[in-house]
Amino acid sequence: MKKRSVLIISLLILISACSGEKPQLVLFSPEAFAYTLDNGWEVNATVGARGFQQKEENDSLFASISYTIDMITPNDTIKAVDSGSIEESNYEEFLDLMIEAQFELNRGFSEGDYKLVFFVEDNFSKTKDTADVKFNLTWE
Repeated sequence: MKKRSVLIISLLILISACSGEKPQLVLFSPEAFAYTLDNGWEVNATVGARGFQQKEENDSLFASISYTIDMITPNDTIKAVDSGSIEESNYEEFLDLMIEAQFELNRGFSEGDYKLVFFVEDNFSKTKDTADVKFNLTWE
């Protein structure tokens, strides 16, 4: 009877370990900075992503995420100021990926508080997450 209980518990543990959980994309540490240029500003932004699915093929692991960044200005929202995808391969498991964006704003934009909103999707698991970060435009 005791052996049977141990066997059943061992099987349950094995089944739950093999079932695996679906990856859940999580964004972290969003940052944004604006640097003054002669004719406007250069905006640099980053956000980290983890929890994305990785596919194994030919002894390599592959990750694929897509992103779009909207900018909320003091006056309105500008859709897709930057967008793209990151396709990476590695021999070891990825812990995270960094999404980096860089774009220029001309003098038509006023000084003030702005916000970037990152919309990111894991292309393999189809999980999504968003993150936002504020930054300021000022003439120095």
